[in-house]
Amino acid sequence: MDPAAIAKAQLALGFIEQGGGGLVGAAKDILDTVSANTGDVKTAVSKLISGSASGTGPGLLTRTTGAVLNPNLELLFQGPTLRPFDFVFKLSARSQKESDAIIKIIRFFKQGMAPIRSESNLFLKSPHTFKIRYLHDNKDHPFLNKFKICALKSLTVNYTPDGNYATFRDGKMVSYELNMSFQELDPIFNDDYTKLDDNKDTQLGY
Repeated sequence: MDPAAIAKAQLALGFIEQGGGGLVGAAKDILDTVSANTGDVKTAVSKLISGSASGTGPGLLTRTTGAVLNPNLELLFQGPTLRPFDFVFKLSARSQKESDAIIKIIRFFKQGMAPIRSESNLFLKSPHTFKIRYLHDNKDHPFLNKFKICALKSLTVNYTPDGNYATFRDGKMVSYELNMSFQELDPIFNDDYTKLDDNKDTQLGY
């Protein structure tokens, strides 16, 4: 938020919470803030608020001073984000057994990402979620990233990853390529790393 947006929000909040008296008090606080600043800060705040009030926006600052706000100052923390992960798997069967397993794998993910209807069709339940792990010696890999519980947001299947149509006798494709896009359901927090290894830094973490 630039100073003009902050000023408008302060005025609106004062009016909503305290009525007309709050509006006057908020306006006085803004004027005191502008007066208390010096140099570039005072110029920027006063021009931005004036531009907002007159409808000319931040252009007033540029027209009167030839300057613009430093955009790097707006790179503030806005809250945690949910991480996306994309995976591509090429599945090629070498036998009938492997071909059957590939079909079951694709079917598992395609059906698992679909919402679930109740018997009455009145409600829709959330699709299945997935726990993704990198394994080393049948344990979580300590030097690759970890995942929180994920939802499968999209799944596309390329039925001809080799560029030509080729099947076995029963019609199953020789190769399939899966493009999967997952997203974690919970953000990563600082203490997640502490809980991982008691802050000993022996694992790479999330």
